[in-house]
Amino acid sequence: MDMETLQQNFATLSDLYQTVEDLYMHNDGIAQDDDVEDLLESTKEVIDEMGDLDENDFDGEDDMIQLNDNMVTLIEALGGIVDRMTIVDDEEDDDEDDDDVEMSYVDGLYAADGNGRDFVILFYESDEGDYAYVHDGTEEAIDQYTVENAELDDGTEYIEITVGGLSLGYVDDGDDVFIIDLSDGTIYAASHLTEDEAESFYSILNDD
Repeated sequence: MDMETLQQNFATLSDLYQTVEDLYMHNDGIAQDDDVEDLLESTKEVIDEMGDLDENDFDGEDDMIQLNDNMVTLIEALGGIVDRMTIVDDEEDDDEDDDDVEMSYVDGLYAADGNGRDFVILFYESDEGDYAYVHDGTEEAIDQYTVENAELDDGTEYIEITVGGLSLGYVDDGDDVFIIDLSDGTIYAASHLTEDEAESFYSILNDD
């Protein structure tokens, strides 16, 4: 055993320590692990000790062998510690984010053209804002929405609701309710939906 071998193993240990330390300490995707931190701390102590030593600080070859064995043990441990690191589960974070948005049903409108096309508008509210689901007979979308007053060519006034690029018109005068297919301006008699009815229509349309 000589000083050159110690210095070579010291360089290997230092590089490996830096790699693992950077991965663990500066990556938010790695979960906290006491074993990893203990190993990094032990390795740092040996690196600090070795950095201050020269050949004259050893009583003999046995002291060199002991320090070298310690470094080799740490090198092997660091080499395998990456596999033990636990990656934070992004899906759990996504689930937590999804759970934060709780939507309450407000109202819904339904109409059909008699040829298999269903028109649906569902309104929801949440702490994140107001949401709507629309099905224009062909496509569907659910997201926060915008509304604006509009008018057909014949002067019929209606409200245009837009969700994720899809738009439908509707009229609700308190007594009667209608849905307007904005692709051709056709007006369909509609009805209000209870929450249970809204859930049923949503499920049926999404199963398709």
